[in-house]
Amino acid sequence: MVRARGFTLLELSICLALCALLASALLVRLADYQRESQRVAAQGMVSAMRTAMAVRAAQLQGAGSGADLDALQRENPFLWLAELPKNYQGEYYRPRPGLVKEGNWYFDPSDRTVNFVQVRDTFSPEIPKLLNFKVELFREPNPNRTGERRESEPGIALAQIAGKAASTDH
Repeated sequence: MVRARGFTLLELSICLALCALLASALLVRLADYQRESQRVAAQGMVSAMRTAMAVRAAQLQGAGSGADLDALQRENPFLWLAELPKNYQGEYYRPRPGLVKEGNWYFDPSDRTVNFVQVRDTFSPEIPKLLNFKVELFREPNPNRTGERRESEPGIALAQIAGKAASTDH
């Protein structure tokens, strides 16, 4: 007669340690995938705003009104979109921390910035909490104009603000 034998305490502790190690590796990978999907979604929204801005600027320039680019610079870029995103919270003048939820966009009319409050996890405290973008005017020399005086062509861009410190308590 063969007697059934169970796990020893050592075998059980080794199995538990192995399961804990695999679970921690899985959590780190899931956090990486979450950060990457958030980054791609934010890039997609910025790309949609840049496209809408280019269409709007082309319409204004086609009408022969370069001065209207100044007005375009002061507009809320979310209003250029055909449909507001579901995670757009609205316009806030320097919102207090915690007012705008993580994973959401808002427009700050005080400095005319488009802001995205990122979801931060415990594995990546070095990632900035707030991404900032701003519509900026620029002028480039017109390569089609020759002569002593080269006129510049106005342009507009939605650029990420790199120099602005990201809020950590938003």
